[in-house]
Amino acid sequence: MAELLDRLIRDHKHLLRVLDLLDELLDQFHEGGELDYELLCEILEYLEGYADQVHHPSEENIFDRLRARSNEKYPVLDLLSNQHLLLSQVNKRFCRSLEGIVHEEVLRRDQVEVQGRELVKTLREHLNLEEREAFPLAREWLSASDWGELLSAASGEPDPLFGAAEQQRFQSLLRYLAD
Repeated sequence: MAELLDRLIRDHKHLLRVLDLLDELLDQFHEGGELDYELLCEILEYLEGYADQVHHPSEENIFDRLRARSNEKYPVLDLLSNQHLLLSQVNKRFCRSLEGIVHEEVLRRDQVEVQGRELVKTLREHLNLEEREAFPLAREWLSASDWGELLSAASGEPDPLFGAAEQQRFQSLLRYLAD
């Protein structure tokens, strides 16, 4: 099996754990609790820094290779590429709202929660669609040579949260996920 695809599937499992935590935080917020802004900022930084900058570009390379290899058009690939852009925008919007709260801007709680829920829902649906439709296409259409080239082109940057144990960039997030 393709090492890169295995890595992406592993990333999806990790992203789902982070989304579960984000859901829990949003549930607490919905019930009137205060948000843990440090933890939320770490989650959003992880999603932007790793998912958007490392994980999604590897998927985009796979999608581009699939488009080149197949005579058929697969609209799901274009949909997923558009979702990558949308996810980045949703993440940034939610992050700006959280920064606004930290800087004492007046924002409605329900609006902030809706933005967080939109991020969780959109990313969960996206991960599911990739695994259900795009990854099977990649297994079917791409050769060992394709996978080797894609792996060589992929970022070698390790997952800063679930990767090397010596990395302490996301200490609060690691602490919550370890429990």
